Amino acid sequence: MQDMGELRIVRHTDRFDECCRFYGDVLGWPITKEWDDPTPGRIYGFGDSARVELLTAEPGTVEPTTGVFIAVEVDDVVAVHETVVSAGVAVTAALAVQPWGHRNFTIVDPAGMSVVFFEVLL
Repeated sequence: MQDMGELRIVRHTDRFDECCRFYGDVLGWPITKEWDDPTPGRIYGFGDSARVELLTAEPGTVEPTTGVFIAVEVDDVVAVHETVVSAGVAVTAALAVQPWGHRNFTIVDPAGMSVVFFEVLL
């Protein structure tokens, strides 16, 4: 198998501006690439090899997301929880310790994708 580059979650969204504010302003993920032609798109980086790519879609053309979510490992899930709650983001699954050794919580991005933040407990 060849060396891997990056893992990219690609999202078509009719809520492009709201999603950009969410990933950029609320979560603080840096833009690694953006373009306007033929339609706006933007890539947000997380760590060395994970990316969320947002692509503009016409209203009503995006299928609902089912069975797929983004899971993000962080060093301090309590701090991330405080940041998103302070920004007014609704938590859809409360901060909790899981039997498999994670502490996590879930939020939903403006286009309806669940984002789970977790910390591996020792």
